[in-house]
Amino acid sequence: MDFERCVGSQCVDPQHTVTVKGQKTTMKWIDRIVEETEWHQEPEGPGWEQVEAELGVALPTDFKELSRRFVPGSFSGYLSLLRPTDEHDEQPLLSMWSGSRQSAAMNEFVAQMYAPYGIYGTETGQGLIQWGSDMTEGDQFWLADRSVDPDRWPVISRKESGEPWHRFDMPTAEFIYRMIADPEFKPFTIANPPRRAFYLPYWAPYPPSAEEWEALSDRNRRN
Repeated sequence: MDFERCVGSQCVDPQHTVTVKGQKTTMKWIDRIVEETEWHQEPEGPGWEQVEAELGVALPTDFKELSRRFVPGSFSGYLSLLRPTDEHDEQPLLSMWSGSRQSAAMNEFVAQMYAPYGIYGTETGQGLIQWGSDMTEGDQFWLADRSVDPDRWPVISRKESGEPWHRFDMPTAEFIYRMIADPEFKPFTIANPPRRAFYLPYWAPYPPSAEEWEALSDRNRRN
């Protein structure tokens, strides 16, 4: 690995693989997201038991906690998490997974879009499970493996279909934090110093006006 390309706790090799130096708890990254966005609420929302039962595997702890801490919406008006249900017109994770799996099984061209990993299969216990989507047609997945602790699944992402995959051996919450707050997290960062990340809940008008966007991303904003 080319360690001269390290930034903070991460190192990027020529094959677009990111590894994490040292151990960090997933809750720490959730707390940093909350601090950056200044979004505070009592944990709520439907659980993931039915989704996990159908997938035959548990999902990463930090992702499920983020879905409880943040109502349906988007980070900085850009990145949305898939949800257990389709409330508020959010995309349900199970529907996205089953739809992608069916499409890949019926169409070789679609299947190649997920190569070399393939869509997660309940019979094999391995493959991609999508957990997020963004406003520029980027997709975020886990490389799931039933034999591996879900909290250790890598994040697999690309800017849009057809572009190279990038692998990140880090918790989901760290990936999200770096996307919204770390200007060095290329090519996925949307951080724009001195502007600040925010959270846009489902009930807020979208897209915000220019004035609202300025107020939301103002580093000196009020909660």
